[in-house]
Amino acid sequence: MARIRTAAEAEVNAAEQMQRLGYHDATALLGGVDGGIDVYSARAYAQVKWRGGRADRADLQNLYGARGTSSGRDLLYFAAAGYTDDAVEYGEALGIALFRCEPDGETPPVGSHAPKLITAAHNSAVAVASAPSQAQAPGKASPVLSVARTVWARVAAFLGTHWRLIGAIVCTLVLLIAPFGEGDVGLRVFATVASVVGAPVFWLLYLQHRQVPGR
Repeated sequence: MARIRTAAEAEVNAAEQMQRLGYHDATALLGGVDGGIDVYSARAYAQVKWRGGRADRADLQNLYGARGTSSGRDLLYFAAAGYTDDAVEYGEALGIALFRCEPDGETPPVGSHAPKLITAAHNSAVAVASAPSQAQAPGKASPVLSVARTVWARVAAFLGTHWRLIGAIVCTLVLLIAPFGEGDVGLRVFATVASVVGAPVFWLLYLQHRQVPGR
């Protein structure tokens, strides 16, 4: 892509680099979702730091915390100014793939995990190229499909980050409404009992998540 000048362009570039690494659904959220996720994929989360100095341990902790219970997703970080020593150490310990984000769009790897992704993507491309061709390459996605994928990425990233708070609010509202509503008594009793159990559990999970260092 052309020379990167803004944070939004850096996020788009990071998404394109992730697609080359095999995360074909990687979508830049362009600042639309809070919680440390700038690029969403069904298999990975990424954060991009274009301004504000080197990425430090707290920045990586923010990304790690945003993953929540989605432990199967890979984590990637792109930083324009590089990383502090403690950030590299933290990324090495938790398997976060670190990349620099250069103004010309290049994303050289930092540490040991990012090169592994690059090698895996290269090996996969070689295997595909050497396999017998059985189908034509898919054409460019339609504008409607691209918009739908972006919307879904935003929704999925939001839910993945804030599911504890959403569950707590829903259970609390049901607990306030169900006992006094109209309709099937059995259903209202079930909803009330489920909310009595669910509300404190979700609030506890939310508060514990907020207390994670670096959040």
